[in-house]
Amino acid sequence: MSMRFMPVPESLSPKVSPFWHRIFPVNIDLAMKSIFGVWAAYLVVNALRTILWGVPDHSHTLTDYLVTTILSVAVTWLLYRLLARVGDRSALAVFILTIPTIFLAIGTVYLTNLILAYPISVLEHISAEHLIPLEDALSHFFDTAFINYLILVGWGGLYLSMANSRNSQVALTHSRNLERATRESEMRALRYQLNPHFVFNALNSVSSLIIDKKNGPAENLVDGLADYMRSVLDDDGENMIPVEQELTQQIRYLEIEQVRFPNRLSFDVQIDDDVRGWKIPALIVQPLVENAIKHGVTQSCVPVRISISATKDADRLKLVVSNNGRMRATSSKIKGTGTGLANIRERLAALYGPAAALFTGNDSDDLVVATIIIPDEQQIFRDYCL
Repeated sequence: MSMRFMPVPESLSPKVSPFWHRIFPVNIDLAMKSIFGVWAAYLVVNALRTILWGVPDHSHTLTDYLVTTILSVAVTWLLYRLLARVGDRSALAVFILTIPTIFLAIGTVYLTNLILAYPISVLEHISAEHLIPLEDALSHFFDTAFINYLILVGWGGLYLSMANSRNSQVALTHSRNLERATRESEMRALRYQLNPHFVFNALNSVSSLIIDKKNGPAENLVDGLADYMRSVLDDDGENMIPVEQELTQQIRYLEIEQVRFPNRLSFDVQIDDDVRGWKIPALIVQPLVENAIKHGVTQSCVPVRISISATKDADRLKLVVSNNGRMRATSSKIKGTGTGLANIRERLAALYGPAAALFTGNDSDDLVVATIIIPDEQQIFRDYCL
């Protein structure tokens, strides 16, 4: 039954005048609707009962109920302010709904009868109003006060449960937004970690060509690198891009590396038509292609063919990068090995949780194969832990 003071999202907080915000400083819509709703129902039910089955003097009895309703609304508002002051201290809220509310209920009934009885006494008014002996008037007074007490306690329990539900909803919304922002920040940071890594490798290629006095290929490589970087940076830092765009960027990268290894590097790219528009994290394939170049082409004396494919397997996207060769068991100890793969796994975990995965290994055809499994983009930021 906690009522923590926390900001309410725009969709949950109605726009009302500052005056009403001063009257109802916490959970304004819940307080107003519940207070006026409960006592409006009380007035309507008793008015109908009086008109259909009551005494002939309807107007006098209806006046009694109207005065009772007005005073009860005021007392309920006072109870609301008390509950608002205790905040999330549930034990104190329960105490207020037991002991103090009893006196509020008695005070409401007494004040109502005092107004209606003037100028006679309260007990004489009750005796005359309900056609009961004077000695039974006090018992009737406390019976009415008890009914009023039950209504106040019922309203208090209803209000606290709705306020607690509202606060839980606000906290859940805030938690989800925070988780979303955290995942986006992690993914953006991991993506930007790739750009310097790639530029470093590309500049090494340019340096090697210059050292070998291959100025023409070096110039072509610089031009290709400029075109590649332009295509990467022109996406305005978007985190998710279509599969076709991602693999087109990898083709540009491979064309750059072909300048360095004209006789040892060849490649092919296959994209199924039904996955061309599938959104994936930008540059998610880049580390796999870099690894194929670094640990396949540069360390081999025979021609190496790199294959990239994008297919749909059931309801998931399968991205495969393979090259001929064998993955060495000790390769993880080589300087620089594993950073790109760890980067991919961290990005996938930040976006999809356990719904995505990266697998690497050798197949029976003497190929090193790296496979990325990605779910539908609707899985992004889904509460997979709930």
